[in-house]
Amino acid sequence: MKFKRLAAALLSAAMVVSLAACSNNKESAESGSGTTGTEAVHVNLAESWGFEYFYTILTPEVSSSQYDITYYLTSFYDTLVTYNENNELVGSLAEDWSMSDDGLVYTFQIREGVKFSDGSDLTAEDVAKSLMAVPVNLGQYNGGYGRLSTIIESAEATGDYTVELRLTQPYYNTLRELCLANPFGIVSSEQLNDDLTAKDTFRTATYGTGPYMYEGDNDGQTWNFVRNPNYWGETPEVDSFSIKSIPDNDAKILALKNGEVDFISGIKNVSAESYDEISQTEGFGAQIDDKALQTYYVGYNLNDTVFGDSVIRKAIASAIDKDAVADSIYGGLHDRADSFFSTDLPYCDLELSEATFDIDAANQMLDEAGYVDTDGDGIREKDGANISAAFLYQTGSASDDNLVVYICNQAQKIGIELTPQSAAMMDWYAMVQSGDYGLTVFKTQGGFYDPANVVTNINPQTSMDPIVMLLGSTQPELADLVAELDSSTDETRIQEIYQTILTTIADEELTTPLVYMHQLAIYSDKITDYTFPMDSNFTSVQNIKVN
Repeated sequence: MKFKRLAAALLSAAMVVSLAACSNNKESAESGSGTTGTEAVHVNLAESWGFEYFYTILTPEVSSSQYDITYYLTSFYDTLVTYNENNELVGSLAEDWSMSDDGLVYTFQIREGVKFSDGSDLTAEDVAKSLMAVPVNLGQYNGGYGRLSTIIESAEATGDYTVELRLTQPYYNTLRELCLANPFGIVSSEQLNDDLTAKDTFRTATYGTGPYMYEGDNDGQTWNFVRNPNYWGETPEVDSFSIKSIPDNDAKILALKNGEVDFISGIKNVSAESYDEISQTEGFGAQIDDKALQTYYVGYNLNDTVFGDSVIRKAIASAIDKDAVADSIYGGLHDRADSFFSTDLPYCDLELSEATFDIDAANQMLDEAGYVDTDGDGIREKDGANISAAFLYQTGSASDDNLVVYICNQAQKIGIELTPQSAAMMDWYAMVQSGDYGLTVFKTQGGFYDPANVVTNINPQTSMDPIVMLLGSTQPELADLVAELDSSTDETRIQEIYQTILTTIADEELTTPLVYMHQLAIYSDKITDYTFPMDSNFTSVQNIKVN
């Protein structure tokens, strides 16, 4: 069970996928250039990894890569529903849908005339099998990408273009989770075995209805993709693209400058410093998404004797100048966060208590709670024990290095000794899972996964997140509320539960939100514009505009 939760937490945090805004334009794609009357447009992109597998669901059993095709899934696969630029739920492969009064049955009318990249027709049978294949292919990691995959009873084609999805219980977030190409992208059922496991054909091809498809060739360093000639939507301007494996982020920037790469996106690849440099360099473009729907936060080991005390957590929160964090560490590109979730997210536009930056107040708070420095070494004690802990974080980000050092320095000003301790990602997860840390920095899953999937993980009975689950294990009343929430269809009650949960998190300082993250993109003068998808964590090549 520990391994399952550890690996599933890794999957849900590190392999989150995006949902690009999908056009309702039914103009079919013609062969040739996406830019009328000009030669074909090719764009080079860079990532830190290569590609082994092109199915919508990735687990350690099918790919050794931590990310693989995940961040690009929406360029190859469509979902039943999506959100438009007005944040309204709209149809994609489903033209219409309805829900039964008890919330257990969803009926979808599938768009007719859509073809997969291999030329086969999309039917209700493809949709039904794609949905049923999700828990099968997730296996022991089922639940790592949201609750919906754990409560599917059946998906049945009741007509050529009608699908009924039956759940074992009502779930308020069903449609929002169906927006996620990982794991709910629709694939050709011909590429699924009789037991619904994915065929090995997904190692050499994509089988979706999206605007692009894998060309089928690579040299071990560069993977090539082309427009899907059967695409049902608006023809993208980029005809083909390649993704180059360049593990080092500084090397990515150099490749952009020397013309080897045309486009780099995501805060995983682009630091605040790199963004600022490119934005001021003639001949290049830089863009920041106006949405900030992912929260970077301090997570506490609530089972620890130090951080189980809300006074310690509140004192640390008061010692952190979030404006300084946003401006000095992240170059002003991200917004200070005063609540666990952005108020732009569903159910989260609430008035909550906020920690105020005040070193004097933090010191007074600790004095009154009996945390004192009796030997003059600058470290407070209580019951004979120093208030000291390891500040664990993942290796590989200069921003994280700077952030952790800053927080440790601020904690020293209030007599709390925090020692930075970095670890590679898998080692970090193992240490968090075992409770071998005092506090850490982490982020919510972002995009359409927030807030529901993160909130669901508060309940230890269903959690795949070893940090968030501590909120429920140490505050059982929160776990009970989440259990009720996940089977509710009453929107009034759902909002009440969110109000209680998020108020408790804020009042008890169970986490300390730091910044809301904006996604970044930088590009060469070949590109004129890029529109971030509604879930902007990931890259939508179809949204690139070219000269």
